[in-house]
Amino acid sequence: MEIHGKRDVLDVRDATVANSRFDDVNLSNTHFLNVNLSATKFDKVLLSNARFVDANLSGAFFSGVNMSNVKIENAQVAGMSINGVALNDLLKAYEAATAAGGK
Repeated sequence: MEIHGKRDVLDVRDATVANSRFDDVNLSNTHFLNVNLSATKFDKVLLSNARFVDANLSGAFFSGVNMSNVKIENAQVAGMSINGVALNDLLKAYEAATAAGGK
């Protein structure tokens, strides 16, 4: 199936479109519900102001990513690292510094 140069709303439900390719496509304000994107590659993707709720990002790899002003709440972060440093170690160091009066 090919969709080229269309500007209509695409409504896809209960479908398999594995191994598809989206190149130079505007998907802003699109909703992804109950979607399996495992082993998917995102390259040169704009996700600013995107919202991830109840998402499983385990094993994901981020490189060259702008994460300015990203907020992470109520997340399972076991084994997560930032630039090779375990996040749990960073959080413990932060807690120790704030307990000692640092900011």
